[in-house]
Amino acid sequence: MIFTKRKTIGVFIDKQFKPFDDVFLAAVDRECRRLDYDVVVFIAAGYYLTKSDYDIQEKNILQFVPLDQLDGVLAVPSTYEKGEFRDLLYEMLEKRTKCPKVIIREENDSFHCVYTDNKEAVRVLVRHLIEDHGLKRICCQVGDFDNPEVHERLAAVQEEMAAHNLPFSDKDTCLGNMWTNCGDIAYDAFFSDPEDVPQAVVCTNDYMAMGLMRILEQKGYRVPEDVIVTGFDNVTEWCIDVPGLTTIKPDFDGMVTQSMALLDRLIKGTETPQKPVKIGLKGEMILRESCGCGKRDNDFFKKLTEKSMALLEEANDQDATMNNMSIDLGACNEMNELHEVLISKRAISPIVRDQYICLFGTPEKLMDENSSKACVVHAIRDHKDAGMPMVTFDRDHLLPLMAEREEEAQLFYLKLLHQNRHNFGYSMIHYDAGQVPSRCFVQANVLLCIAFENIYRRNELLALYEERRLSSITDLLTGLLNRRGLLEQVEPQWHSMIGKQVAFICIDLDKLKTINDTYGHIAGDYAISLVGSAIRNTIPYAAAGSRVGGDEFLVFLPEGGDGKAEAYVKAFKKELLELNKKDGREFTVSASAGFAVTELNGKITIEECIQAGDKELYKIKEARNK
Repeated sequence: MIFTKRKTIGVFIDKQFKPFDDVFLAAVDRECRRLDYDVVVFIAAGYYLTKSDYDIQEKNILQFVPLDQLDGVLAVPSTYEKGEFRDLLYEMLEKRTKCPKVIIREENDSFHCVYTDNKEAVRVLVRHLIEDHGLKRICCQVGDFDNPEVHERLAAVQEEMAAHNLPFSDKDTCLGNMWTNCGDIAYDAFFSDPEDVPQAVVCTNDYMAMGLMRILEQKGYRVPEDVIVTGFDNVTEWCIDVPGLTTIKPDFDGMVTQSMALLDRLIKGTETPQKPVKIGLKGEMILRESCGCGKRDNDFFKKLTEKSMALLEEANDQDATMNNMSIDLGACNEMNELHEVLISKRAISPIVRDQYICLFGTPEKLMDENSSKACVVHAIRDHKDAGMPMVTFDRDHLLPLMAEREEEAQLFYLKLLHQNRHNFGYSMIHYDAGQVPSRCFVQANVLLCIAFENIYRRNELLALYEERRLSSITDLLTGLLNRRGLLEQVEPQWHSMIGKQVAFICIDLDKLKTINDTYGHIAGDYAISLVGSAIRNTIPYAAAGSRVGGDEFLVFLPEGGDGKAEAYVKAFKKELLELNKKDGREFTVSASAGFAVTELNGKITIEECIQAGDKELYKIKEARNK
């Protein structure tokens, strides 16, 4: 979609299912329209706890991106759970990206950045626990030390405790995994000694805080009466089995607004700072039941139940949809079948306005990851089937001109399509204004990858079968058909040629034994090959040439009457003579040819026609020998 009218911003984010992503992407969509930029969101899906081939292949998106085509970059490194993914992202930003770039949600001394001031946000929270609740014994559970935000939040706890002259040592910290299933780790670390339990546990994200509260309830501890638990990110409002969580709510929408405005100024050159611009936004402390300072509204559970039921119904629908799509895509053997399935399922995602599936390569050779070209094999435009355009373009442009809209800025989500070690291409989706990808976005793309892998493997098998089939009907020395190959070509059309005059020309290499005895078998092979070349160079369209024995050849002419067979023999002998002159061997390769022209009547067989030609050849050789 790299067009000429608008400048293009590339956005880099990992996965798409967290609450942050929905707010972030909706704000990017709004701001790109307001500022009139085309945007490509490059989405990866690297998961912290997995090491699958699919996962590993996801990082290739950072190598695939046509960076020299982008006018600006907006990156969210903190969403990349895998440290190696983040390292590659930063390497790309530092060494390969020349355009203006802004980091969002993370403070960085090397890049322009807009972020939540983690330290200040956590300081406010810890001061609340110390000054408003009078606490003196506070512990902290952290997760994913590869994430700079975690270090900042832990440092804020340490510094605020020190500022109040309260003890805080290494034993007051434990490492989690940023998810709800690590609550037992915090419990074992902080509550194993009943005589020395903390008054509060500050978790560096809400998921770990929720997991800890569940474990504490199982162990008989009450929150907040016995211990206070706090989180960060404000993502657990929907949880009903634990108290409402006191947490920090980052201003995600404000981050996007500020970062897009900064990027706009940098691209236009209205701001040329000498050092990286750093914009830290305040987070909002949300007081709820887990510290005793908040209370859920009377209708909270009613609203939550209604929302949960709606989410459950949506999830069930999506599961059924994905299962059905998996079955249908798994049955696809050809590209057109896959296109039909996707069109039949487009009601699944009514918010998808445009979709283009682009495979590396050309229509003649698709899924060629080494090609500099890409080909559109599936298109939806304005919610309608736009067919299989099979338009080829430079893949650095991401989309052909057919996708351009002069009247409005566009935001496309790009997802690589790959499976195991194969990169097939990519999918680009444009949603209706204000809409963001659903939670099955990644899953739907995985199903596409599996379907392409099936088609790829099937094509490989077909190519292998065709190679073996050709090898079984081809003479390796001359490249002509063998006898079996000739019959395979002629037999299917034999009865359709009733009433036509066909010719079988039998050709025999002269004095092959003399050549072998005098010059050796390599020379004999050369002589056979030269006759084969003469046949290939002169054979008419729709005719068939073959080597049927050691020095015996057979040519079939479907139009052999009216002197055409005799004309071919002359052309063949003339070509053989010319080939002899070019090579300048010590010996001359010659051949005898006899032919029989037969008008087919529905009764005569192929073998009878061949025998007739062979008899004519025998007469010629007998006359020459006499």
